[in-house]
Amino acid sequence: MRKLLLFTSLVFGSFSVSAQMTSEEALEKISFIVGQWQGTANVTMGPGQNLVLDQHENVELRLGGKLLCIEGKGYNEGKLEFNAFAVVTFDESKQDYEMQSWLSTGEKTQAYIKVHNDEQWEWGFDLPQGKVRYFISLNEKGQWTEKGEFSPNGSNWYPSFNMLLDKK
Repeated sequence: MRKLLLFTSLVFGSFSVSAQMTSEEALEKISFIVGQWQGTANVTMGPGQNLVLDQHENVELRLGGKLLCIEGKGYNEGKLEFNAFAVVTFDESKQDYEMQSWLSTGEKTQAYIKVHNDEQWEWGFDLPQGKVRYFISLNEKGQWTEKGEFSPNGSNWYPSFNMLLDKK
C-alpha cells in the first residue's frame, strides 16, 4: 500500500510540476508590446479636464526573458509631462505576475496583471480613493491600444485614459 501511495504521489506530483509555467513562457504571453512605440495619449485629469500627450513607449525583455521593462514618456508641446518606468516579472512558485512601477514624481505602485488572451492583458492597482485598471492590446492594424478606467467603488468604472501607438 505504501508503494502504491508513493507511486501515485510521484505521478500526480509530476503532472503539477509539468503544468507550471516558467517566467520566460509567462512573459512571452504579454511581450507583444516589445519595441519602440509612438503616438497619442489622452489623460482625464478631472471632470472636463483632458491632457493630450505625444506618447513614447520603449518596451524590452531583459535577463533572457525574465523581466519585461516598460518606460513611458509623454510630452505636451515638447515638454516632458509624464515619465514612468515599470518592471514586470513572473513568480514561478506562485504562478503569478508581479509589476512594480515608478513615476518621475517619486510615486510608486505594485500592480496586478491578468492575461485575458494572447492579444490582451490587464493591469491595475488600488488607490486610497478607488481603483485603476488598464487594458492593453493590439488592434487589427498592429497598433498598441491602451484604455484606462477609474472606479471609486470597484463597481462603477469611468474612462480615464486612452492611448494609441504605432510601432517605430
